[in-house]
Amino acid sequence: MEKKLFHDEIEKIEVPKEDVLQAIKTGVRRANSSEKQRKNKVLLFSTAAAAVIMISSSFMFPSISKVMADMPLVGLLYKDLVGEDLASQKLITQVNETASSKGINVAITSAYYDGAVIGVTFDVKGNVKTDEDGRARGFYEIFNGDESLGETKEVIYMDPSGKGFSGHIQLSYPKSELPADTTFPLEFKSIGDKEGSWRFNVPIKQLSYETKVVDQESTWNHYKIHVDSIITGQASTAINYTATIPSQGKHDDIRMELYDDKGNPIHLITDMTLEKNKVGDQIIIKGRTNILQPLKGKSSYLEIRPQVAISEPNQFVSLNEQTPAQIKSDRQNLSVTVENIKLKDKTFTVDFQVNKGEKGNNGFMFFHDFARNDVTLVKESRKEIYEKPINHSVKTIDKDKLRFSSTFDLSELDNFNANDFVVRVALNSLAMNMPFELEPVKIDLK
Repeated sequence: MEKKLFHDEIEKIEVPKEDVLQAIKTGVRRANSSEKQRKNKVLLFSTAAAAVIMISSSFMFPSISKVMADMPLVGLLYKDLVGEDLASQKLITQVNETASSKGINVAITSAYYDGAVIGVTFDVKGNVKTDEDGRARGFYEIFNGDESLGETKEVIYMDPSGKGFSGHIQLSYPKSELPADTTFPLEFKSIGDKEGSWRFNVPIKQLSYETKVVDQESTWNHYKIHVDSIITGQASTAINYTATIPSQGKHDDIRMELYDDKGNPIHLITDMTLEKNKVGDQIIIKGRTNILQPLKGKSSYLEIRPQVAISEPNQFVSLNEQTPAQIKSDRQNLSVTVENIKLKDKTFTVDFQVNKGEKGNNGFMFFHDFARNDVTLVKESRKEIYEKPINHSVKTIDKDKLRFSSTFDLSELDNFNANDFVVRVALNSLAMNMPFELEPVKIDLK
């Protein structure tokens, strides 16, 4: 099909946006929760998960920004809305700093700091190798790669502009306070196919903002979320909070769902950890949620609905284990019952039930997706490594009771030995998408 005709046909499709956003959240939570427990592993994200990664993380993983920019449905999430708003108010600091290396010139053209969000725009000129879509790829590092500040490296994609390329970086400032007039270190380490060093100390002038102390909290079980303050900037809003969680929940996920005074969800947010300390048998987390748009004057109050997603380790069932075998959580009501295991010729089949048939607030397709992606046959020696799964098909045995059957094709495996394989059940995918909800907190914005 010709490209234009393809796009014309795509535009005719009616897209259920709220359903898509929920699917995106499901995908990104699966990806993020896996990353928290497996540093330095390669993750294969769905495009939906990639598209909204900036909702849940202050910095995007390599290769994510290109995918995001390619998705028109959620393109709004990729745009620098804060920068556009500030530019319309003529509040952007114009910068003219350049660096050259390997025949490529990089020029920082503008920067801003709006309470908690930093933005930088830049131009690139020179002999730059491009991707097939005509854009150029770069890799940069901020704050000298300080690991205490979280993710400080990113692959970024630049669009053709004039005789070169242009790009922008947007990030959440990872400390509690920024001096009124300061700089921050930024270094491009590769552009196109060339490695080099294009280093800057980007000057930033802090715009005026208001900080309102908030003393409200919400508790559930051994978890407490205290809202400390709200920062109202010229084009963004930030919420500072303190989360107290039990020490065994060091991988648990604290989330903030936000709503305006009309009950409309606020999607354009990023979240980051400023500080994490262990005190006795508790972990104290200082966090910040950034809203990439101004709220003051647009909503009389902000409703925060805190959530806690309790993390779960992978669990395994050997192929000679007696069935039924029960996989369950020690901390919450999540389970998978392996009902039957069968090896026949060049196939392996596992029948199982998810969560005893209890769906909670999730639809059937969520559990079908879990059955396909998170109950898998893996080699025991590589059971914690996430790789392309063995080719398999999933059949629904009983939709109402969430019973499934997965059949794995063993024909492409050399010298298959049942003693070398296990069934891996990743309960964490259920846990990250079935969080516990705390009582909402309302903040007056007047």
